Amino acid sequence: MPPTRQAKAEEVEVEIMDRSYRLACPPDEKPLLMECVGMVDTRMRQIKQNSRLQGSDRIAVMTALTLARELLTAPKIQASIAMNDEALRAALAELIQ
Repeated sequence: MPPTRQAKAEEVEVEIMDRSYRLACPPDEKPLLMECVGMVDTRMRQIKQNSRLQGSDRIAVMTALTLARELLTAPKIQASIAMNDEALRAALAELIQ
């Protein structure tokens, strides 16, 4: 099987909390990267505004921990919702009968 050719990464300049960063990114992933940048920037600004943290490194770590927590708990929350949905359907089916 011949190796697949990946699109060459392009350099993208982004701004997070008023600091510029140069990132390499395949062209087809640029919209996703920009969405991620927006999410991180927004969350960092919220954490800065709602806490006494001032150092950008501390704000970045707190943001990373918050986003990681959300990522790790999302499947559990979705499973809980699905189970509640199934229970609701069963209760409705019983009422209908």
